[in-house]
Amino acid sequence: MNILFLCPYIPYPPGFGGAVRIYHLMRQLAHNHSVTLLSYYAEGGKGDVSGMEEFCAHTVLVEMPSGNKRVEQLKSLFGRRSYQWNANYCDEMQAALDKCVADFAIDVIVVEFSQMACFTFPAGVPVVIDEHNVEYDLLRRMALRDGLSLRKVYNLIEASKFQREEVAAVRDSALTLVTSTRDEALLKESVADLRTAVITNGVDVAHFKRPDGPRKPDTAVFVGATHYFPNEEGIHFFMRDMIGLIRQERPDFRFVIVGGKPPPSILEYQSDSVIVTGYVDDVRPYMWESSVFVVPLRMGGGTRFKIVEALAAGIPVVSTRLGAEGIPVTHGREVMLGDTPADFARGVVDILASPEKAESLIRTGLTFVKEYFDWSVIGGNLEKALAALVR
Repeated sequence: MNILFLCPYIPYPPGFGGAVRIYHLMRQLAHNHSVTLLSYYAEGGKGDVSGMEEFCAHTVLVEMPSGNKRVEQLKSLFGRRSYQWNANYCDEMQAALDKCVADFAIDVIVVEFSQMACFTFPAGVPVVIDEHNVEYDLLRRMALRDGLSLRKVYNLIEASKFQREEVAAVRDSALTLVTSTRDEALLKESVADLRTAVITNGVDVAHFKRPDGPRKPDTAVFVGATHYFPNEEGIHFFMRDMIGLIRQERPDFRFVIVGGKPPPSILEYQSDSVIVTGYVDDVRPYMWESSVFVVPLRMGGGTRFKIVEALAAGIPVVSTRLGAEGIPVTHGREVMLGDTPADFARGVVDILASPEKAESLIRTGLTFVKEYFDWSVIGGNLEKALAALVR
């Protein structure tokens, strides 16, 4: 097959959730098929197309339209289209899309993120939308967590507009990829006969294998883009409601927050016992040396990379149930789950206090992730779904 991936950014280096998914899915498909990348790029941005050229038959880049984000968001409030839809469309990308399909005899187009479904797609070529999250649901969840504020009002209006656009896009697609059965069920509430395939997020198990070496005692780590609002809110939840409970029993407890562009509200937590690293080239050493991995999320969608990566890295995980959404783990077997501050803190303390419990979680978690979430397994599932569609 000749497969075109339409992306909002260059997915290399694969240093955050969306890029990780796109990079590994493309790399797996490239073993047996001709894969073309069509992507936006930002002048001076971090994307490095050379990392994609190693396995892509073609790479085509279009400069991301520039503009003042806040001004465009304000304008969208009074328009018919959502901000996200308008922000991702430009005539240059439409022309590049048409040219790629014609020049490279494309058999199927994979659209990464529903926001990139804003284009007119050539007739006769199946379009697959990869729903990393159900975006309107994510916007609504974010709004419901906010108190009465301008952000809440904006997100509610944006969610309403984008729901209409997102549902129309998946209805018109030949196939919709979802990362969890929850997201699948949510979309089918609007489009009952929607054709879907559950293609979960995954991990390169070999890449995350933990080397021999000691861990830092009484140390927890969080890994994620700290400027992404669901992650930022989760860190505040942990710092406000949980860390004090943990220190009642583990007074030497340390917390390491790893992720790019930490906002001022996160930087304020820095102290001798709370480390905020900012962006790092490689998150694995921080995971390998810590005693427990925490996922205190209360909003978001899709499947969290951070949990499957932590399991592959051989570190015990404590998560909210929403944080582990889309991953069929069992409390006490692969991970510890807790939604209240008391339950979450108890999971952390139990792991720190019991090496036997920690080792049991590590062992079963690693077996679980190898069987279900290695990218080679997930890439094979996607290849079968696309092949059936093209046939």
